[in-house]
Amino acid sequence: MTASQHTGAEEALRRFRWVGLYVPLAVHLALALVQLAQVPALPDPAAIHWGAAGGPDGFGPAWTLPLLTALVGGGTTLLVAGLALVGARGGASGRTRRHGQRMSLRMLAAVIWWEVGLLGVGLSASVFAQVGLDDARDAPPVGWGMAAGFAVGVALGIAAWLVTIDPPHEEGERPRPVALATHERAVWARTASMAPAGIALLAVSAAAVIAIALVTASLDLAQRGALSGGTWITIAAAALVTFLVGVGCVFRVRVDEAGLTVRAPIGWPRVRISASDIRAVEVVLVNPMAEYGGWGWRYAVGSGWGVVLRAGEALRVTRANGKAFTVTVDDADTAAALLAGFAERARA
Repeated sequence: MTASQHTGAEEALRRFRWVGLYVPLAVHLALALVQLAQVPALPDPAAIHWGAAGGPDGFGPAWTLPLLTALVGGGTTLLVAGLALVGARGGASGRTRRHGQRMSLRMLAAVIWWEVGLLGVGLSASVFAQVGLDDARDAPPVGWGMAAGFAVGVALGIAAWLVTIDPPHEEGERPRPVALATHERAVWARTASMAPAGIALLAVSAAAVIAIALVTASLDLAQRGALSGGTWITIAAAALVTFLVGVGCVFRVRVDEAGLTVRAPIGWPRVRISASDIRAVEVVLVNPMAEYGGWGWRYAVGSGWGVVLRAGEALRVTRANGKAFTVTVDDADTAAALLAGFAERARA
């Protein structure tokens, strides 16, 4: 990293700390205090959840709403910003990066401020809709508050995107292409997978969603004799989550004379990039949260689509049209050298 790049990275981190951490935390705290000041004027118990019909269907202590604002809003901000700063600081100091890690601090700042708008306006609407009521069951619908919060969050997210800057990008390492004769054949293949702890966490999450769907369905059948629309949505969500977990944890990566192929064990999703369509091949280090906002089949502005299953080295291919694709995989140097050799031969 050059001196100017280091200065740019430090400025990006400094700005993100204010835009993505300090100010959002202060806003959540201020909103929680404003809501807390309204607690004496709220019914006890207060409405803390509204059902699909529009009326309140969940009740609790009046201080629950400001507590949710502080804990959920502030906790989410701390989690996202903390992961981003840890990953970004490692890259900026050079302790974990030898080449080419892109940090999308702008995207994470936008996500944080969208959450500020959604929770801040939504929970505040839930509080002020009950001020002066004797019975929380008389509270009007507050769906408008969540809709307004979503819109405000989008506006705040765009503003955060414009104010924040990303660290300067370093080019990845481009290994020397393997020299291949005209009819010479070679194959490189690896399995890319999440860490066992990540797979276990996703499996537990999927099991929890399935359990919720089963309990909801059982209650519906016992009380109504049929499944409600909400239960069908829950079942569909459980099926979707289970499918995504099943196809998103392990991928087969193959480099041969045809180019690069990355596919799930069942054959889908799959990406195939022909050797003749490759402009450049790099080996980069990827920080999933800081660059892509998470793990799995992801998209990041500036980095394109990617199969991001863990932090560490990855193979990044830039197509002839300038679009990039990244896959985190072991022995990426060998894969990049062989793929660059096939691309060079295809161009020749």
